[in-house]
Amino acid sequence: MNVGIDLGTTNSAVSYIDPAEAADAEFPPIHVLDVPQYVAAGQVDKLRTLPSFLYLDQQETYAGAFAREQGALAPTRSIYAAKSWLSNSEVDRTAKILPWDAQEAGRSMSPVEVSSNYLAHLAKAWSEKHSSVLNDQDVVLTVPASFDEEARELTVLAAKEAGLERLTLIEEPAAAFYSWIANHLSQSQKSLFDGMMVLVCDVGGGTSDFTLIRVNRDGDRVDFTRTAVGKHLLLGGDNLDLTLAWLAESKLNTQLSLRQRSALRRQCAAAKEKLLSSTLPSVEITVLGGGTSLIGGSLKTQILREEALELALEGFLPACALSDKPKEEKRSVFRELGLPYVSDPAVTRHLAAFLEPAGVAPDAILFNGGFFIPAMLRERVASVIESWFGKTPVVLENQDLDLAVSVGAAYYSYARSTGAGVIVRGGLPRAYYIGIDKGRAVCLVPRGSEEGQQLSLDDDGLQLVANKPVSFRLYSSLARVDDALGAVIDLDEELHEHAPLDAVIRFGKPTEQRMIPVRLGARLTEVGTLESWADSKISEHRWRLEFQLRRARSAAAAVTATAVVSSDALGVAERQIAEVFQGGARPEELPAKMEQSIGLGRNSWPLTALRRLADSFLECAEGRRRSAAHELRWLNLAGWCLRPGFGYPGDDLRIEQARRIYAGGLAFVSQIQNEAEWWIFWGRVAGGLNRNQQADIYQRVSGFVLPRGKQIVRINTSLQREMWRCASALELLPNGVRTDLGEALAAKVKKQQHSASDIWCLSRLGARKLFYGPNNNVLPALTVTRWVEALLKVERAADALVAMARVTGDSARDLSPGVVQSVKQHLADPKLIAALEGEDQDLAALGRIFGEDLPSGLVFSSGADE
Repeated sequence: MNVGIDLGTTNSAVSYIDPAEAADAEFPPIHVLDVPQYVAAGQVDKLRTLPSFLYLDQQETYAGAFAREQGALAPTRSIYAAKSWLSNSEVDRTAKILPWDAQEAGRSMSPVEVSSNYLAHLAKAWSEKHSSVLNDQDVVLTVPASFDEEARELTVLAAKEAGLERLTLIEEPAAAFYSWIANHLSQSQKSLFDGMMVLVCDVGGGTSDFTLIRVNRDGDRVDFTRTAVGKHLLLGGDNLDLTLAWLAESKLNTQLSLRQRSALRRQCAAAKEKLLSSTLPSVEITVLGGGTSLIGGSLKTQILREEALELALEGFLPACALSDKPKEEKRSVFRELGLPYVSDPAVTRHLAAFLEPAGVAPDAILFNGGFFIPAMLRERVASVIESWFGKTPVVLENQDLDLAVSVGAAYYSYARSTGAGVIVRGGLPRAYYIGIDKGRAVCLVPRGSEEGQQLSLDDDGLQLVANKPVSFRLYSSLARVDDALGAVIDLDEELHEHAPLDAVIRFGKPTEQRMIPVRLGARLTEVGTLESWADSKISEHRWRLEFQLRRARSAAAAVTATAVVSSDALGVAERQIAEVFQGGARPEELPAKMEQSIGLGRNSWPLTALRRLADSFLECAEGRRRSAAHELRWLNLAGWCLRPGFGYPGDDLRIEQARRIYAGGLAFVSQIQNEAEWWIFWGRVAGGLNRNQQADIYQRVSGFVLPRGKQIVRINTSLQREMWRCASALELLPNGVRTDLGEALAAKVKKQQHSASDIWCLSRLGARKLFYGPNNNVLPALTVTRWVEALLKVERAADALVAMARVTGDSARDLSPGVVQSVKQHLADPKLIAALEGEDQDLAALGRIFGEDLPSGLVFSSGADE
């Protein structure tokens, strides 16, 4: 089978061609896979698309229509726009950052995991329909044409995690064009002429992409070549939905909760579709009240058709001149969603910025994406383009805009494997460069390079620095079209800088710095990603240059993965902290503002930056008392910057300052979320507390985690979970206390009443090598053996088993060889087996023990016995 998958921002879909049907038609029919999914609680139905939404219940994960609707009621458990996050270079896209606005302690996933979840759901639907494995088919997966190399690599990673190892990437505008060809074979032979320029205008739920394709015709032979690709724009229908929601909220004239806003946004999305696709004068909007009186407290308003038209046509598709440029604002009005949306929502101005430098007038327009389902929006864009060039472009109609990309991808899969149909040529849409010295770079991959093409750059001046920390910097450009292989250029603002590769290349004696003459090589893989390497001219060595966000350690290079943040950027972040806790800025926006100023997601902030920011939070500590929101944000971010409470000069003083805050207590004790963040804070910095201080903290939570006698304690579940996690992080507590905690958790495991958090707590208590505590605080092997035997019957407990059964070489701590062997047989991952057998754990493994990512640059000692 030839399969096309559209992994969309708002909806995902699968189309396919059965080659066996080719004998009965000029071109075999293209089918759409119906995707089974929950559409309501307990109700499964088949739909043509899978809405790209995840709903994280306490135990289950739902994808699709039910997740979309349920997410409007519980937004902190809802994940959407994962594709936009996958292209967001301001965050660590492999970190568990979604839902972005959820409590940190709740269930979360990375953008890669979410994307993988959608693909796995589609793969399961395929298997149920065809009784075959999707990975055995010829699969083509679509990505935006403007996706950078990291986003493409991460899309491939998500597919692999979903079991799709054999696939090819294709750009969405090209897929949309293939869909038109597939549905208009006879028309394409008549209406397409040599030299014709086709503009593919693709505006979906979260992104906008523009592509120019030139038609090359010689008699009946028609070829297509992509000539230009626009910048990646986070701008789409979701932004219009949000704008309508803001309008409705202003009419309600009241402050809405997060849940109410999410439900309002969903209603506004439905209202937009009705108002722009019909003549309805208005649509009523109802927002349920908070608390117990949901019906009685309902709020109602309406959105008028003229309001929706004005926002869509004048706000997103305004008439403008071809010379107009997008308005550059300091911040996007949509920034509070956590994504770096463009500041100017005018799609037409972005389109002008794409077409004006190209210097060509499009003869035809192909619209794609859910944004253009209403005909009036397509008509508006065509009218604006006519005003620019003085001629009316032909509009190429695509059926079912929500399915066009997957249909086109299936067409491409079939045409590519059989030679039937036509293929759009154009190769790589951007050129790639490697920095060679200050201010200059050399072209490694020219724009237009085709897949499978291997390039080699051999220059006598290219040398590699060995046995010294170096940084390889990769740049790309969509605008530079004439740079040949080996061209040396000056760096400028038009070049996009990718994640650098900080490494130490080993060669010869490790203490001797060497200059090694090399030739650089690169290849565009069949899945559309870039491979690059350096070959030594004086030996057989080859060093892979893996420019990607996954910080893998290879035999060729030891990646340091420690970011550097400028003092100026930190100064801006410090001022933003002061503006919140000493000025009038809103605390809710602080995390996104700081990430934008620093230029890194907070998972990537290095230790030096974290401690400088921690000092700023400690200086502004009194400002947390301004409101519950201030205290919540202060606890969350200050604790993040102080974790794990040790490892950097001056941490003793910082913990002493934090202890003064502990003595003053929580300011807003009636707020459950604040109290939960309070215990998260102290669990994070527990490693910096002494034995007495930890005992004091435990006394505050002991009655809620281990109530005495038959005492019944009623407490919020999430708050109790954070108390448990905090107590389990107190490694300096007496062994008897920690044993009692572990026994209570093990009892829950045996009764199958445990949670994932309970398993983590048990592994922290029973670890053979503590995170920071002395070896004499490791619990007795016989006690922990009982816990391990219980966990061997539990799924997804591999990390916990490794921590609790790890071989240390100390007979007083190690479990019996028989128990260790039982754990080993339970493991499948070679890395976990190596850790079980005593190999040193890296920072990522220590982070799993700690419970979250640790600061890069943190150095650990083995811990001294007491």
